[in-house]
Amino acid sequence: MRYFLAVFALVATFAQAESTGPDGMTTAQLGEFLKSLQTAIAKDDAASVAKLAHFPLRVNLLKKKTLKAPQFIAQYPKIITPKVKAAVLAQTAETLFRNSNGAMIGNGEIWFSGICLNKQCTEQTTKIIAINP
Repeated sequence: MRYFLAVFALVATFAQAESTGPDGMTTAQLGEFLKSLQTAIAKDDAASVAKLAHFPLRVNLLKKKTLKAPQFIAQYPKIITPKVKAAVLAQTAETLFRNSNGAMIGNGEIWFSGICLNKQCTEQTTKIIAINP
C-alpha cells in the first residue's frame, strides 16, 4: 500500500509539472507577470509599467511607432488609455490567448512574451512587446 501511495504521489507531481506554452512561458510565469502589470497599471505607475516592457517598444497609435522608455513614460496617458487599463484589469491568466507570438490581453490591447537574455535562451524574462491603444 505504501508503494502505491508513493507511486501515486510521484505521478501527481509529474502531472502538476508545468510545461511551457507556445509563447515560451509557463502558466506560473504568465500569472506572475499579469499580476505585476495589473498592479502597476491600477496605480498608473508609468515607470513600473516601463520596467515590464521590452524596448524599443512597438506602440500602434495612429501609426506604428517604436518608443524608448523615456518616450513611453512621457506618453503614458495616451498609450495606457482607459480602454487598455480596463482590459488589463479585467484579464485573468486562465483566459489569456496564447500563441507563438506571445500572450494577448483583452482584444490585443497588450501583447507580452518571453524574451531571451542570452544567445542560447537558457535564461529569459517576460516583457510587454506591443501595445495597441
